[in-house]
Order: sequence, then structure tokens, then C-alpha cells
Amino acid sequence: MPKKQPTAAKRARSAARAGAKYTAALREAGGLQLPSHLDLVDADALPENERMVVDCLRALAAGGEPLTVRVAEPDPEVLEARVRAEEKGITPQWQRWASVQAAVDGYVLRETRYGPNRSGYSSRNRGPRVPVPVRAADGTVSVIAMPEWARLHEGRWIWEHTGWPVDSVTGEIVDPPQEFSPAPGLRWEVAVWLDLAREGKVLGEDYGGGTSDWSTVGWCTNRDDARMIARAFTARRGQIARADVIEHGTDNGVVSMTTDTYLTAPDAPAPPRPPALGEQRGTLAAGPRPSSPDRSEIPEPAWYRGAKHPPNSSLIVWTGSGWRTLVHTYWQSANIAAALGIGAGGPYEWGEAWGPRHPDRDMHDWTQEGRELTHRFPETTYQERTELFDAARRAREDALVDALAGRGGMSRERAAARLAEGGEKYRQVLEVGQAVISRALHTARRALPEGPERTAMRQALDDLMYRHVLPADAERIAGEQLDSEVESTRSPGTTAWCRRAVAEYVAPAADPAAADVEGFRPQDHAAAS
Repeated sequence: MPKKQPTAAKRARSAARAGAKYTAALREAGGLQLPSHLDLVDADALPENERMVVDCLRALAAGGEPLTVRVAEPDPEVLEARVRAEEKGITPQWQRWASVQAAVDGYVLRETRYGPNRSGYSSRNRGPRVPVPVRAADGTVSVIAMPEWARLHEGRWIWEHTGWPVDSVTGEIVDPPQEFSPAPGLRWEVAVWLDLAREGKVLGEDYGGGTSDWSTVGWCTNRDDARMIARAFTARRGQIARADVIEHGTDNGVVSMTTDTYLTAPDAPAPPRPPALGEQRGTLAAGPRPSSPDRSEIPEPAWYRGAKHPPNSSLIVWTGSGWRTLVHTYWQSANIAAALGIGAGGPYEWGEAWGPRHPDRDMHDWTQEGRELTHRFPETTYQERTELFDAARRAREDALVDALAGRGGMSRERAAARLAEGGEKYRQVLEVGQAVISRALHTARRALPEGPERTAMRQALDDLMYRHVLPADAERIAGEQLDSEVESTRSPGTTAWCRRAVAEYVAPAADPAAADVEGFRPQDHAAAS
């Protein structure tokens, strides 16, 4: 009869007696993969009563039976805090926490006011540990020393530090919470489990902060894009322990369904070192960067009326023949681009992040007016940024020459010569005329509510400032603006000068010297010489 082979636990205990750490030895002996901040329970080192609890839990897990979860009566202070929250309209509470105690048939939960962020923990005193059995696919049961904290997630209690359901023995992270599609067409959600454990440190024991939880990365219009993003987030070791692709129905009345799940492999490569200050982010592809699309090519989806915080930033990518939107996200375009490796050797060589435009945010007014470019991927080099600035400056100068030639009935050469002859004084006249018209547009824009009309007014203002395109009845609205402005801060002569500047900007005089336009008067030439 063949000799019975020792179990992995016995081999681990032998290694531990030889000086190796028990958990590390058991991992090596049994091939068990655990988060770095968790240890295994050495039942032989426990007192008799605790060892009996561990053995009972192990037997239940071996039989595949769910564990019983009982919630004890909460303390009076917990009830008082809940009543105060309900009186203030804070329902449900942000989180419901519980301290867990093991029993022979499961666990007893005692609700607390606060979660792991309580004092008394240190690197040496890491707080109570609770035995948690995990049953592998081959039937092997391992008992993990879990930190005591659990929280309520979608009506189910889960272990805070792993996301595993308290009543389950599978050792799998709980499914993402139920969300609803923010807009028609955005049916594919990418959700990731953000694990805040670091190098053996556990939330609330070595540092305070947020909680490990599910987070929605973004929404895609097709499954292939969503799967590519989910795979990218789990390709390397890091904060992401799991990524799910979730299909939503064609309307908000259909319950979502998880279609793909990706886990970070234990042997996944480490994430690359973040670039230091001044280092290039991303690898530039060969050839020039394609021009950014026009604002009309990056529309915002028609959000459902109930969407309070829609994912109104987006990552667009260059396909070789044009731009297309890859994902709508909650300001995570840079993280998605870094995970995908946009640049040379990546799935896309070029990308851009677009987000909502809030032109009055310096006045704490967050009214949205269209969308704007917020970032380029890979990051532009110093030389490239210099070229972009120079190109924008040349484009504004060419637009001014074209506008002067078109409105004055002259050639572009004659318009350029007129600007050169008039010098800085003539340019100042044109700038003042443009500024008066822009103030009129700004006044009208601020009086409108958020919506298409206000966005159209913003775009008209942009066209005026950057392309010198006049709005309808430019001279009339500029006159009304000057009439409405209080002249107590400037003289009537200044107002009259502004009106002359508007007239010259809208309809340049055929003979500026005869019209006494600044820059062409004899005294101007005498001062210049």
C-alpha cells in the first residue's frame, strides 16, 4: 500500500519549524494564491476553542455549504446616528460597517458607526483576524486570517479587504453594483475592482483613506472596445484586481448582465515606472500627429434625463483614416490611455481627451458650453508644443488678414500691407472693435440658460476671437452694449473712440488716412519715426 503523502499544511508546518514563514511556506507547498496583505490560519497554533471554530468552518466549506450570517442588534449610538442621518435626508447611509466575529456555523456581525479608519491600529497591532474558509475548484479548503471588517454592498455583506461575500466560500469578488446606461447606445460598461491594499498594508490598519470598491471606468458603444480596455487594466499588477464588461439593455428597464470577467494574473508583469518630471509620457509614433477634429465632430451623447453625473469626458483615437470615440468616461481618459499604451506599439498611435467646457469656472459658474480638447496622447514634446503655438499664432494672423481683405474689398496682399503700415496703433483699433463686439456676445451669452442656444453663442464668440468671423448685426449689438455700459468709469470721448473702432473693424475704411484712423495719421507716423 503506497505511503500517504503529507498535506500541504503539514509540509508548510515542517518548513515553518525550519525557520520559514508559515503562510509563505504553505503558498509554496500548495500553490495557493492570496493577496499579499492576507495570511493563512495555522490552526495548530490556536487555542482549543478557536481551533474548533476553524475546523467547523472548514467542514462547512468542504461540503460547499453557505455560511450563516447573523446581524446582532446594533448599539444605541449606531441607531442614534442612523436616525440623525435620516432626519437630515441622508438615506441610505454612505456605508454600513460591521465588526465580524466567527462562530461554528458562520459569522456574527455587529454594526458600528465607523469602518476600518479607527485608531488603535499600528504595524505591530494589526487588529483582530477572523478565520475565513476558501474552497478551491479541486475541493481543497484553506482558512484565511481576514481583518474583521465587513460592509454592506447591494444588500449583501462583503469582506472589506477582499470584496468576497461573507456568506460565500468561493473566494471570488462580489459582482459590480447595478448601474444604468447613461445614454442610448452606451450599452457596454467597464467596471474595475480597485484594491487599495499595498505591500502588506491594509486599509485602516496602516493608513486611512478610501475603501476598496468597484469603480466604473467608462462606457462603450460596442463589446470589443470594452473588452480591450478591461484586458488592458488587468494586464499588469497594480490597484486593479478584477475588471468586468457588463452589457446593459437597450433601455433603463433591462437589468445588466456581466459578460466578461478578467483577473490580474499572479505572474503579471509589474507596472512600468512612472515618468519623472520632464520625461516623455508615452512613445511617439513615426510621422506627424494628425490634426485635432473640429468641435462639431465630437458631439456629446443625448444623456438620459435621470443621469445626474454622466460620463461627459471621452477618449478619441486615431484609426489611420479618421478619429472615433473609444469610450465615454468620468475623467479617466489619461488612465485608459496609459493602460492601453496609446502610442508607438500600442493598439492606437494617437489619442485625445475631450471634456465638457466650462468657460466661466473662474467665477465658480460651472455652466457647460460645448466640449473642448483637454489632453493629447502620447504627451506632446516641447518642440511639438512650440510648433502648435506657432501654428495657432499664424492661423490667427491669417484669419485677421482674410477678414480685413474680405470686409474691406481688397486683396490679401493689400490687407497685409495695410496692417504693416498701420502698425501697433492700427492693430489696437481692430482689437478694441473686436473686444466691444465680444463683450456684447458675452452679455447675451450669460443671460441664457445652459443649452444649445448658449453653446451656439459661445461658438460664435470663439469664431469672433480666433477666426474674426462677425456675428449677425455686429455693429448694432456693439452699439447697444456701449449704450448699456455705465460711462461713469470712462469719458464720452472714450465711448466715441470705441464706436469708431467697431466701425473700422466691421467695415474698414477705403482710405484710412482720410478717415483719420489711428495708425495712419501724420502724428502717428511722426511718433513712430
